[in-house]
Amino acid sequence: MLKTLIFTLILLWSSGCGRTADSDSEKRPKSSGKLEFITVEKSHFVAGDMPGDGHYQTIIRTLNKPKIYAQNDALENYKYYSLYENNKHKEESIIGIEKSNNEIESDVMLLLDLSGSIIEGGCNTEGTTCNQLIHAAHAFVNNIITNGNFKISIYYFNAKREIAPLTRQTEYPTSNVDILNQAINRLKDSTFIEQYLKGYENSTNLYGAVIQSGEKVCSWINCESTETFKMGAVVIFTDGRDLADLVSKKKMLKSLKKNIQYYTIGIGNADNKTLIEISGKDRHFEASENNIEDAFSQTYNYILYNSSFYRVNYCPSTREGTVRVKIFFNDTQNHIRAYTEEDKITIPNSDIRCDIIQ
Repeated sequence: MLKTLIFTLILLWSSGCGRTADSDSEKRPKSSGKLEFITVEKSHFVAGDMPGDGHYQTIIRTLNKPKIYAQNDALENYKYYSLYENNKHKEESIIGIEKSNNEIESDVMLLLDLSGSIIEGGCNTEGTTCNQLIHAAHAFVNNIITNGNFKISIYYFNAKREIAPLTRQTEYPTSNVDILNQAINRLKDSTFIEQYLKGYENSTNLYGAVIQSGEKVCSWINCESTETFKMGAVVIFTDGRDLADLVSKKKMLKSLKKNIQYYTIGIGNADNKTLIEISGKDRHFEASENNIEDAFSQTYNYILYNSSFYRVNYCPSTREGTVRVKIFFNDTQNHIRAYTEEDKITIPNSDIRCDIIQ
């Protein structure tokens, strides 16, 4: 019987310091420093002999700046990818690529500062900070849910020790837009304001909120799992700094989860320096007092770009034994280069068909 081996990796593109190629490579493209691949999950199994099964598969997630991604149609073009086998580029290797945005579920927490300076002036009066926040949150939720495999939870913080869900029906992420929009509209409810926000306006437990948000999202996506992979993100909106002094800044920064992307939106007197330490400069946005929605829109675009997945199918030319493989991406026009970490695959001791459509 003709057998095939399906080899699956889930990889993410990471912005930051790149790694250089090994010195013994045969003129392989080097990482530009803008992007790199990080393997987060892999699996393989022997399948049947149906057409289309006879190749290896890699799932790639982009994690880069929107302006880079927007210029980079090469991500969907197989001609920019190459396969190295045992440190050598084999021209006979075949690679195909397809966009596959629904491969991985992403859970996003929208964490809103509802301390006194946000809600003063009222939430029903056009132009106030709270009213603008309502419009921005609606647009954010609607755009995220309709453009990918996302679920969203909405939480808030103020002087209280614990963050609290704004949704009535569930404290967990949901893709139900109606539930999310109803939660946002609670800010227009004077009963909700009086019962849950009044009396907690004079302080902000920002550091505690950051820690708790990371813990909750980590529990939803199962950060410790090596068997499954889900993406997690926290979007923090605030106009102030930590005043509650319940948790130290050092402890908060140490608590940040490497499996979670943090995005921060600062407005007014926000402690933007600390927010940048939480999210990084590229994922921090400063909102205008008169246009909060624009900052949320930028954040949404960044999340969307960073949640794009591509399935790379490839057939190595080597047909027997164990092979060390790397997938390289090289877009010379935009100066974007990256490659996967080296991995070993074992070729089955039988004929393997290759049916990749490029």
